Amino acid sequence: MTKTGDDGTTGLASGDRIAKDDSLIEAIGAIDELNSSIGLVRCVCANSKLKKELKELQNTMFNYGGDLCLEGSLLIKHKDIETLDDSIQSYNQSLSPLKNFVLPAGSELTARLHMSRSICRRAERRVVTASKSHEFNPLLKVYINRLSDWLFVLARVTDETEEELWSV
Repeated sequence: MTKTGDDGTTGLASGDRIAKDDSLIEAIGAIDELNSSIGLVRCVCANSKLKKELKELQNTMFNYGGDLCLEGSLLIKHKDIETLDDSIQSYNQSLSPLKNFVLPAGSELTARLHMSRSICRRAERRVVTASKSHEFNPLLKVYINRLSDWLFVLARVTDETEEELWSV
């Protein structure tokens, strides 16, 4: 317990202090929340390949947070985006084309993936807002956008029941 945040500020890795409600801290917090939600997905995942991918993703999310809080940090690279793209392509091969919205339900694993996808979308909005007043790795916006796509595809792939589609 440092008590240094009692005044409503928090420290960045650079040593700088910043208000806890600054858009950058909002983005960092949203990424932390996303990473925690991915941990919850791992808890109910029985597939060892997917569990490994999720663990790797959690490590990547720490790099992502590093890029947010360390000015000039470039830990997220094009290869990270390419890895998501390749995985999306691979998983998509087993899926039928979507003709309607999918209800975020199904198995517990599927529902948790949908929740992580929603949290990812919120984190993306926080990152976009922070990018208007802070400079950081420009690949972060691309990566988080692709990550929500990946989480959506995984939710579809892992659904052990028949996908429930939105009906008007």
